[in-house]
Amino acid sequence: MNNRMLLIAVAVIVVAAVAPAEHIPEPSGGFVEFESRTSLLLDQGRFDPLIELEGRFEDENLEFRYRSLTAGAYIRLLRNLKAGAFYRVQQGARHDDDWILVAVDEWEWVDSRNRTEQVLILDVSPRFLLDFLPGENWVFAVKNRYEYNTFNGQHSLLVRPGLTYFLLRSREPRLNFSLNYGLYVPLNFGETFLYQHGPYLSVLYHLNRNVKLELTGAYRTVIWSTSDDSWANLDSYAVPNRSLVVGFGVLFPVSF
Repeated sequence: MNNRMLLIAVAVIVVAAVAPAEHIPEPSGGFVEFESRTSLLLDQGRFDPLIELEGRFEDENLEFRYRSLTAGAYIRLLRNLKAGAFYRVQQGARHDDDWILVAVDEWEWVDSRNRTEQVLILDVSPRFLLDFLPGENWVFAVKNRYEYNTFNGQHSLLVRPGLTYFLLRSREPRLNFSLNYGLYVPLNFGETFLYQHGPYLSVLYHLNRNVKLELTGAYRTVIWSTSDDSWANLDSYAVPNRSLVVGFGVLFPVSF
């Protein structure tokens, strides 16, 4: 009798441990992702309009999922301080509540590739020359970006400190080497302090004054929190999804 009760207790524990895992989102299956961006920045002194296109290939089969168009402008408030306001329209973004129950014990992500979302952005980015470091051409910057997604009412904050070294030739920049760390804080959603975080490395080659080529690499961790369907059916979760994101960009800074 005691052995039978022990077996029943073990079975209950195993079922309790395994069953909730059925509703937990699994990593996309693709560790390596690719993204690209094309930017046009008009340098008009203190006022710098910006238009930017972005795209990303992700998931196991490297599907073209995320794409966006961002437009707005930076304004130089002080010598070391820029602020900006932007509007972004995007498709293919994935959110916590996109993990849905489609049948009994069958879960999947909503296909958001044709879902259009609008995001309002405010940006403040102070930067400081660290000429006491070897080589002198070091700049420390902190990007502070607030985003409001009108689709789901989510507010988020990006804080990304970074250090950049400028390699000069004839007093003109030729290469920039940047190391940053991005911290995305969800202000009114999620169950963790950070929604996304990770180091970000970029190399920028100045082909000429009006064309720059960018190569980037980031080790990105996104933490998926409990979706509405999961709350209604099972327990909560917080699942990290990690990926290596390789990016290429073409930048067109045009001066007047």
